[in-house]
This record gives sequence, structure tokens and C-alpha cells, in this order.
Amino acid sequence: MSGIKIPEREVPVVKETDVVVVGGGLAGVAAAAAAARQGMKVTLIEKTIALGGLATMGHVCIYLPIDDGNGNKVYGGLAEDLLHVCIKYSYDNLPEVWRNKPDTAPKDSERYQTNFNIPAAVLALDEFAEEEGIDVVFDTVFSEPIMDGKTVKGIVVENKSGRTAYMAKMFIDASGDSDLLYRAGADTETLPTIVSHWFHELDFKLMKEGIEKGDMMLATPLRWLGLTPSGGAGDEKEDLTCDGTTSEGVNKYIRLSRGLALDFLKKHQSPDFCMISMPTLPQFRMTRRLIGNDELKYDAEYHIEDSIGCVIASLDKPATVYEFPYGGLITDKLTNVAAAGRMVSASGRGWAIMRFIPACVLTGEAAGTAAALAIKNGTDLQHVDVKELQAVLQKNGVKLHRTKAMEGNVPVPRKPGGPRPAISKMYVHNDPEEVRQAGSGH
Repeated sequence: MSGIKIPEREVPVVKETDVVVVGGGLAGVAAAAAAARQGMKVTLIEKTIALGGLATMGHVCIYLPIDDGNGNKVYGGLAEDLLHVCIKYSYDNLPEVWRNKPDTAPKDSERYQTNFNIPAAVLALDEFAEEEGIDVVFDTVFSEPIMDGKTVKGIVVENKSGRTAYMAKMFIDASGDSDLLYRAGADTETLPTIVSHWFHELDFKLMKEGIEKGDMMLATPLRWLGLTPSGGAGDEKEDLTCDGTTSEGVNKYIRLSRGLALDFLKKHQSPDFCMISMPTLPQFRMTRRLIGNDELKYDAEYHIEDSIGCVIASLDKPATVYEFPYGGLITDKLTNVAAAGRMVSASGRGWAIMRFIPACVLTGEAAGTAAALAIKNGTDLQHVDVKELQAVLQKNGVKLHRTKAMEGNVPVPRKPGGPRPAISKMYVHNDPEEVRQAGSGH
């Protein structure tokens, strides 16, 4: 690839603040809120025009279970709070047993999960961010870090005002793709991601049934194309995997996912059917993650002393409960950048576990709290007092360690390609005869 030399020019500084969060998905919202609640001035940079990331613009509008499938709440704190924010307005299907946020429910209870209406969730998140005092900057793309050795002093962004800079004491990368961490010099790992496409649809038959039963989600269900909920075998005719960290890969994903939608539409072209929504964000699962000072250990018997919270593979029932280490949010390569969301330090199956919404929000809350404590105590992220961090998180409802009741959870074995029990209650339609399957779980 050839290159050109761009003349140096001065980039105006828009703002100097305490904490800058890159990425306004649910992990970024949690990070920003956690830092703001500790008295920090926070600016959140979001490349789209709405908060929520994959959960809203990506149409993954199912807040997956925050319980272990045996009646034990695993995620408290902001992971639970944001579930309720997403259903503050419009419809939901949250089981009544969890409505008042209990710590436990009868063992045979329905899972602590819910579908939510995307526009209503976007508006509720706007309201939440305003109430938390977060300065949200929409339609703004992160470009590059401003470095001083191993410390990020600011970031350069691009929007309608041109190239500008935001300076801060601490930064949180909630981009989903480790964009800030990678460009600042952190070690990362990259994986190809599977193609899928979710959209809401209207069908007269289902609409009639939904009206008769008073069920809005039945009347306007989600359709899931591409990777099936249970995985699926590779498609020999076409490679449905993409590198979500390159422009070529992103554009390939968009073409393939819309191709799936167009194929489906051609087969179902009818006066009785229509698509009523389209994702405006590629539905990447795992793309590029931090290789941090520590990573998720998924030995079910392992106790993590510096745990910042419990995590689960939310679709497993019962779900084995793991503990996530503080070192999985940070790297010694950078003094003042923490990871939040699906790109924290976790490998293998651990990476798949950390991409679920509840785990993303948990890491966002921990990263935002750690950044605030580092500023308050005049230290870097490597020297945050983990005991103090744990005390703040626990006070705010985070479950730091597994309880005795959680320790015996062993997932029910599932054959490769077999159904996941929770999917049938998610109002997701995916007829195997009408869908091109691909991949093995990324």
C-alpha cells in the first residue's frame, strides 16, 4: 500500500476532563456512570447517534440472563440496573419473580432475562446518561491516542467539526474492538467473527395471534439470520466470517449480512409480510481483545482473590459461575487505560462468556470505578487498591465471589449444534430450512 505525507496541523482541544470513555454501548454507559457516581467529570464518545451499541443499534435486544438458572442472581450493580433501564418504557417479558430485584428466586423460576423495545431503550438510556451527569458526544469517531510514554494524555476524534481532541486523566476503551488499546500499544488478540443479521418483522398471521394473546413481541418478532442460536455447521459455498478490525472486514460483513436479509426477503415477498427494522451496526461477537495482566480463568473450583465480579455463560442452564480478575481490565503497557466490554482479557471459552451483555456491563462498572479511584488516590491503574475497589463495587450491589449455592452448578451437556434451552423463550425466529448456517460459535 502506498502512502502520502499529510502536513502537520494544530488540532483544537475541545475539552479537558477526568475520564473519557470510548464507545457508548452498554459497557461504555456503565463505565461512564460508575465513574460519574464517584464524582468524576466524564465524557463518553459514541460513533453512532444512539447509546446501547449492539443491544440497540445492533438489534441484539435481549438482555440475557443475570441469574445462574438455579434461582441465584449472579449480576447485581449496574448489570442489573441497566436491564431495568432498558425496559423502563414499552414492553418486556421479565418474569414477575425478578421484578423487584431479589437476590434469589425458587430454583425452578424462569430466567432473569428480558426482551426490550429498541427505540424505548435508546430513549431511556439517553435519560439515564443525563441523570448521571455524563457528557455524551454522538456522531464522533475515535481516531488516535495522544501519547506520553505509556500514558494516554488525550484522544483525537473526527466529527462534523473536523479533527479535535479530548484530554483526560483516565481513559476507558469500550469500543468493542480494543481500538484505543491497540493504537496505544497494548498487546491484543484478533479473531474472525461470524456473520448474522437480526431484524423485526410483521406477518399478518403472527400479528393476529399476538393481538389475540395481547403479546406485542409475538406480533412483532425478531428474525435471526446467519449463525443459528445453537451454532451451526460451516457453509461450504461461502465464507461467512469476517475480520471486524479492518475496513475490508467490516464492509464484507455488511454485504454478507444484508445478502442474508435480501435472500430471506425474496423468499418471503408477500403483501402479508414486511421487515420493520434493520440493524445499523454490524453484529460482531468477538473481534480484537486485550491481552492483559491477567485473564478469565474458567476453572469452576478456582477462587479469584482480586475478583471484580462473577460472570456466567448466560445461555447455560445451570450456568457455571466464574470470577473475573481485576488484572483482566488492565495492561502494564499502559498506565491509564482500562478495558470494558467484550474485549477484556479472556481467552478461549472465556472470551465467549465475556461478550454477553451482563458481563460487558459488569466490566464497564469495574473499569469506571477503578478509573475514578485512581484519580482520587493520585495513582495509575496498576496501583489501584483492589480491596477498596471491591468494597465500592460490593456496596453498589456487585457479586464479587460465588456463593455456596452457586458452587455446585455444572452445565447440562449439550451436543454440538443442539438447541439451547433459553432460546425458545426469546421470541427469536430462525427456521433452519430458510437460513444459511455458518461458523462454530464466534
